[in-house]
Amino acid sequence: MPDERDDPPDSSRRRLLAGLATAGGAALAGCTTLPAFGQQVRFGSVDEPETGQPSYRDWIPTQDRSDELDGFRTSVEYLEPGSRGSELLGTPYGGTGVKPGMDHVGVDLSAFEWAVEARGSVVAKGAVETETIETALDGTGYDQYDSYEEYTIYERDDLQRVLAHGDDYVLFSGYIDEPMQFIEPMIDAGAGRQTRLHEAQSQFERFTDSVGAPPWAHITPGFFTVDGSEAVMEARTVDFGDSTVYPGRAFLFEEDADVSDQGIRDRISEYPEALEANRVEVAVDGTVATAVAKMPPDTFRSLDNVALYDQPIITWGLGWDPGDSTAVLSHEAGDSVDAELFTVYLRDLTETASDGTPRPQGPDPADDQFSESHERIGPGDSLLVDVSDLSKWQLSVRGEPTDGDYSWSEFAYIPPSLVDL
Repeated sequence: MPDERDDPPDSSRRRLLAGLATAGGAALAGCTTLPAFGQQVRFGSVDEPETGQPSYRDWIPTQDRSDELDGFRTSVEYLEPGSRGSELLGTPYGGTGVKPGMDHVGVDLSAFEWAVEARGSVVAKGAVETETIETALDGTGYDQYDSYEEYTIYERDDLQRVLAHGDDYVLFSGYIDEPMQFIEPMIDAGAGRQTRLHEAQSQFERFTDSVGAPPWAHITPGFFTVDGSEAVMEARTVDFGDSTVYPGRAFLFEEDADVSDQGIRDRISEYPEALEANRVEVAVDGTVATAVAKMPPDTFRSLDNVALYDQPIITWGLGWDPGDSTAVLSHEAGDSVDAELFTVYLRDLTETASDGTPRPQGPDPADDQFSESHERIGPGDSLLVDVSDLSKWQLSVRGEPTDGDYSWSEFAYIPPSLVDL
């Protein structure tokens, strides 16, 4: 069942400063449409495949500022690249957070056993040869920066991006102040040297225990309301059988919430996905409520094509020095794509409100676009973006498939030299 709201591409300092935003797909219209008269959900048992343990959460560390659950820290996308339903759906499902958060390292996403995106950073489990990594990074803005424990660390001097390569994992992240700002805590959490979020926050532990590790899962802040109680967190999941798709939702409520089976059934019955399912199973276990549907692949495709576009993995570069009239956006490495797929946006951050306080305006398409000079863009292609009239700006790229209902934030960046202007 698709998300009912989008995640703004610059909803965190990490995304503003470090670049690769991880917005989920745009919402599909009609998600809360009331059922037609007489139409009812077929409730009953659903034989959903068993899922593994949520080992991905071992890589999500606590942060010093707080152990409270907030939207940024509890937005997680997990996927198993080789099990995303391409045989049933015709294209792999999911990746809206993971893929834009990765840079090209010489292998396809399918080379990894699993990958997780959290807080704008990505951890991918899989062995990649050092020579493969070095070849993929050659000619990009990445250079070896340091080593930490068993990881080789690479950073860029144009974007605040950092990459860590170990024997069995590759990590990608941004930073605000220092290259190791987010990478080091993730590595330490993965090795058990730092407290993980689920170890410090029992709500997150309980919820991820319930969600498990299906082939695709997306955990977000809660907004689902039932029986007068709003969920603290919720998750969408998708699992696959031999000829069946199993979309699911999970909701975590506060301890004092009074949520009933019937309340969940009534609320779920507002969703077309539940109405069109062969069967829906609802369960309430204390503060966690779940709903799992069973439906044919064609039905699922017609209702949820949000994440069915398999995004590319691209290493982006940005050339600009203070005072330059143009910025150079470059496709450095990775997948070649139709130029019309991407729209480059330029946001003026110097606008002020009537009281003199900053009031950033919405982004407008840049005057020049890749599609004006390229049919396809690939390694070595670049675009000159005129920033001469702006003293403070943000450059962003959105993937906007012309034949889909969904888009994603591929890239968003404010040069650090402009942050304090």
